Amino acid sequence: MRKENSLRTPLKGKYLVKNPLLYTFLKSVDFFSFFYFKIIKILELKFFKSKKNLKNEKIELENLIKNPKKILLSNIAHLGDVLISLKTVSFLKEKYPKAKIGFVCSSVSKDIIEKFSLIDKIFVVDHFKINRENISKLKKIRKYFVSRKKAIFDIKKEKYELAIDLHYHFPNSIYLFYKAKVPIRIGYSSAGFENYLTHPLIWENKNQHIFSYQLDLLKFLNLDSNNENINIEPKLLKISSGIFTKEFVDRYKDQNQKRLENFHLPKNYIIFHIGAGSEKKMWDINKWKKLTAELLKKGKNIIFTGKGEGETALISEIINDQNFSNSKNKLFDLSDKLNFSELSYIVKNAKLLVCVDSFLLHLGASLDKPTIVIYSGINNANHWVEKKQNIIPIEKKMDCNPCYMKNGCKSMSCLNTIKIDDILSKMESFECKS
Repeated sequence: MRKENSLRTPLKGKYLVKNPLLYTFLKSVDFFSFFYFKIIKILELKFFKSKKNLKNEKIELENLIKNPKKILLSNIAHLGDVLISLKTVSFLKEKYPKAKIGFVCSSVSKDIIEKFSLIDKIFVVDHFKINRENISKLKKIRKYFVSRKKAIFDIKKEKYELAIDLHYHFPNSIYLFYKAKVPIRIGYSSAGFENYLTHPLIWENKNQHIFSYQLDLLKFLNLDSNNENINIEPKLLKISSGIFTKEFVDRYKDQNQKRLENFHLPKNYIIFHIGAGSEKKMWDINKWKKLTAELLKKGKNIIFTGKGEGETALISEIINDQNFSNSKNKLFDLSDKLNFSELSYIVKNAKLLVCVDSFLLHLGASLDKPTIVIYSGINNANHWVEKKQNIIPIEKKMDCNPCYMKNGCKSMSCLNTIKIDDILSKMESFECKS
């Protein structure tokens, strides 16, 4: 994978934000909270606690870190981010098998978390900034404060000893950890609220996967991913693949097989996932039509997956455009027809996934499936595409990428110049290997 332009960074100061108002807000929070905690410390020393007491408290915290019995993790972002976070959960459970693990997530991700038996408690917080529900902004804000209040109340009752925020973009759960009185709070300072952490880590722009960024936080638990004596990542990837297959596929195998019988699916098939959270990350529908036509000529079976009315309409357009005589028996539209365990089963049994930068990329990686991802230049591919032999990102090298512009640009040349032959050639290489 290529090296990133060293002059380009997603950071504004120390924050991973582009919006000037949000930048000012986060900087103000950190500025005033710095003095707030300084004053608190002075008052404690003068009126409430001696230096000896503060030292004893520090020792107690260090002892808690060595062997925590109750750990709280958080990632309130979208599905793909949360799925990646579960790999960290599996490692923590390996390291602390007796520890109870709680997880803070959005209501959208709750379905995934509920199916992951390594997590004991779930707390839902729906932040208005990343809520994709089709409701008004006012309702989103109200829902956020109601869900946050309930989460704080429930977390307090559980008395967690240690909390780690795995999401390094805004919004994070750092202030929530503080309000819930979790004594040890670990996270990145890149989304503000740094002074509410007991163990902050500065985010640096490296060519590493988001999963490695999460592992870097474990250095506070003396589980440093850069420690030469313990190479965490390869071991964890192997563990995670087996755990995800067991948790998401094997546990529901019988009921999924029974449910999917109604679709009369073939044994050998490729999955096309054309949708993404941002339309700017989606490939030209006309190219999907032509790619589908080329694969039909080769006798391939194609299953389309997706979610929402928009993606369903696009998939219907692709399928209806095909003139191949036997296309009805070769193309299967499962958009908006699968729950998470059924989707996992379909992915696990696929020969190949072809997708854009989306949740399915991360699900395919988690289940160790051959994947071709059509990748835009908006984000650094090193951050979001795992470096595995069976995952191939197709991206065009341009002077402007990664641009880190949330909505991309008008031309999106980084994505629109990717050709059908680029995908076909990579598919042939997978077939040769198999």
